[in-house]
Amino acid sequence: MRAIVICILLGLKSFTAAPEGGVLVHRFIVLPSSKLTIDGKTNVNSFRCAITQYAGRDTLVLQEGGKNRKPFFKKGYVGLEAARFDCGAQLMTNDFWRTIKYKEYPVVSIEFISFERTLRLTSGNDIFKGRMQISLAGVTRPFEMNCTIEVEESGLIHFKGGRKFTFSDFSLEAPTKMMGLVKVEDDIEVSFHLVLLLDKNA
Repeated sequence: MRAIVICILLGLKSFTAAPEGGVLVHRFIVLPSSKLTIDGKTNVNSFRCAITQYAGRDTLVLQEGGKNRKPFFKKGYVGLEAARFDCGAQLMTNDFWRTIKYKEYPVVSIEFISFERTLRLTSGNDIFKGRMQISLAGVTRPFEMNCTIEVEESGLIHFKGGRKFTFSDFSLEAPTKMMGLVKVEDDIEVSFHLVLLLDKNA
């Protein structure tokens, strides 16, 4: 077990410590087990709409070092199919689909921009702030978000983040159903969980 951990840390060494004055570029493959969840409440109960299976083929490209001392993404786009949102009940799912205009805007995207500092890929969680922008229903908004990175012994990297939004942040009106008897609150919480693999062949 100790040998496995040492090999992983050696494989990630170039990511955790850029040489003085040097530039490092890292490619992270986004795996299918990545997901996006939206949690909200109605005047009756709470709900969760989630994309639990990522179907794209995106790769994140992160650069650290050089003139820009903060790590930033040369390529930070992750696109998710809006039609893959599932709210646990078909009527609620249909209502949510209509709310986010999934036919007109079939992709929900997260564009990662930069991190506040170089990450520490060691045991346990590394907590930091990240800058990104989210596009939903044709509206793009920039945000700062609390994020965490956790590395498994297998080498898989779990990149998570979340924050509270409102439907109105994206010029959307919270959905209603049953002739307006059930009202969805404007406040929602959006969370992502990307499962990444460091591309050592890049």
